[in-house]
Amino acid sequence: MARDSKKTRILSVEAEQPVAGWLVALTGKHKGTDFRVRESKTSIGSDEGSDIKLEDEFISGQHANIKFVNKDGERLFILTDLDSSNGTFLNDSEERIAREELVDNDTVTFGKTKMKFKCL
Repeated sequence: MARDSKKTRILSVEAEQPVAGWLVALTGKHKGTDFRVRESKTSIGSDEGSDIKLEDEFISGQHANIKFVNKDGERLFILTDLDSSNGTFLNDSEERIAREELVDNDTVTFGKTKMKFKCL
């Protein structure tokens, strides 16, 4: 019997946070695709490490994030633009956002990709 076979091994398994909502692409390359928003912070961008990776030449590597907060039983979703080059826009406004609360059925535009937010 090989000596290494008796060693105890600890495997680190990072548990996924529960789903709290979705972003559904309405336009662009991902049209019709839904992406999970988890009960933690969900990163959005073109980088490989993004939780929601979007292929759009107008989206920054680390474009934005959505943070889920359960405050005294109230479920809040905070959308934050991460100083992206082309901005993040809420509900067809032409004004870039820095940080806003998302509510069910809001539309969000990252680069040229428009998405609908759905929460549980």
